Amino acid sequence: MKDTGERHIIHHYFTNKSELYLHLIHIATYEYAKKFVKDKKVLDYGCGSGYGSHMLSEAAADVTGVDISKEAVDFAAQEYRSPNLNFKTIAELGNEKFDIITSFQVIEHVPDDKEYTSTLKQLLNPGGLLIISTPDIKHRLFKYIQQPWNIFHLKEYTPKSLEKLLRKYFNQVEILKIGSDSDLVLEEIKRTRKQRIAVLPSTLYIYPYSLRVYLLNLQKKVFNLLKKIRNRHNNPTQSLHNTSSDFAMQYSHEDILFDKEMEHSTDLLAICKNE
Repeated sequence: MKDTGERHIIHHYFTNKSELYLHLIHIATYEYAKKFVKDKKVLDYGCGSGYGSHMLSEAAADVTGVDISKEAVDFAAQEYRSPNLNFKTIAELGNEKFDIITSFQVIEHVPDDKEYTSTLKQLLNPGGLLIISTPDIKHRLFKYIQQPWNIFHLKEYTPKSLEKLLRKYFNQVEILKIGSDSDLVLEEIKRTRKQRIAVLPSTLYIYPYSLRVYLLNLQKKVFNLLKKIRNRHNNPTQSLHNTSSDFAMQYSHEDILFDKEMEHSTDLLAICKNE
């Protein structure tokens, strides 16, 4: 499966600390969810490449990973195998009920977040839990004037806006922040703050989706061209990239924290109970 940036694919090479941080966020979120799934029937909604569904299967009784993409499902089924794990497309899901539903870094991709939330509620058993993660708009966008600069994101959330949406369907909603006490989170915050300024002309709130994507892709081509020109003037014997051994071994998913309040955070985790 081609790595387009839309879905996280596990690898062990990172060119900078922001890339490593984002990878650890994905791993840590599934590790956090594992404490809820012991002996439970679990649905991983928007499973992508399948690594997270496989992680959940280490603790759960049964895990089904689903994705809108047939290519992603086929990749996941090939890469990750376990007797209590299966993958299918969302269209193949049917009317099964689950004790726990995880849906990580998905809600920002869906055209209708109300329909998405309603669908997940219907798939939950009474007393079941829905666990959602998504980026926090705080350091990523200028509120009210800017749309997401990730071309795969249709909408991004504040803690209040996410909770407001989820409380339309669940009485019990807890919003946690995802971040770190390490310098990794500071690198990611620095990156996203610079990114929102650089792409502001291409992401104004008044633009339709197609124009936003066109402008962002055009800006990316120009940036890559300028980068290529700069690289021509570099010492040809200089390494073209950092190696993972420079920094990756210093960190693990345990550096990622989940709490209601923290000084430095980048993402949100919502835990909803289906009463």
